[in-house]
Amino acid sequence: MVNDTASPDPYYEIVSVFCRPEDSPAIEEWISGTYRIPVLVTEGHPCQLSFSPPSANPVERILLEEGLRSLGALEIRIDAFERKDWQELWKEQGFRRFVVGGTLTVLPAWDQDPVPHPSIRIDPKLAFGTGWHETTFCVLERILDKISTTGGAGRILDFGAGTGILGIAAMKLDPRATLIAIDNDPYAVEATAENLRLNRMEERGAVSMDGSGLASGGSGPPARFDLILANVTGGVILAWAESLWGLLSENGWLVFSGISKEEAAPVEELLRGLGPSLREFPGERYNTYCLEKKGSHG
Repeated sequence: MVNDTASPDPYYEIVSVFCRPEDSPAIEEWISGTYRIPVLVTEGHPCQLSFSPPSANPVERILLEEGLRSLGALEIRIDAFERKDWQELWKEQGFRRFVVGGTLTVLPAWDQDPVPHPSIRIDPKLAFGTGWHETTFCVLERILDKISTTGGAGRILDFGAGTGILGIAAMKLDPRATLIAIDNDPYAVEATAENLRLNRMEERGAVSMDGSGLASGGSGPPARFDLILANVTGGVILAWAESLWGLLSENGWLVFSGISKEEAAPVEELLRGLGPSLREFPGERYNTYCLEKKGSHG
């Protein structure tokens, strides 16, 4: 079921932005909103934000750097890599195995040590979705909650899939689950497709940039999902929350994350209007919300 896409260019650039911790949320939101690409945040003093921008001409590159500096960037570093060097990049970033809820082990593809079960392997490539970020980890915990509460994940929609880690984790924990993954970043689509293969789940999951597979049989009414995961940004959630709620099946769970503290108030107001079951999981810098569609709501 994996939808292959043409491979992106063999070379890529990584922009590393160093800033004060208090400026990091605004810079991350600006990058995500301007380019609609994932951002890797490494906490520290200073913070480091890493992303792979789309190809740009010299004028666009100057505007990018000026925009970052106006938001508080202390230093901007641009490094060019061959795509074959991506593993070294992630090793430098410190990606290593970790355990969620004492149940699921997530480990990088290059980790060849003995593996406890259940476990999944993730090859991040350029999609910036390893589970280390607080939002990804919190959504993984909510997936465990869903499966322990209802007995399974069912039909899953991962909206903004990144590396596919969230949907793949849910399928690992529920062998009957299926996945539709969507991301508008070609690097993320490539990474998700590869990670489905890596975990031998390509027959249970499909990934695309255009949402193909959302309609039943490719046409007709939209499919309904038992678990919808959207680890994106507050702005994207404000634009898509009602549509995603409409795709949720009765008794389904909808999990939103990636909402910065600055975005939390309008997002929470909108989500409370969808249903009374809203639960909030505050993080250090981001909030996660979970909604269940019960009774006559939706």
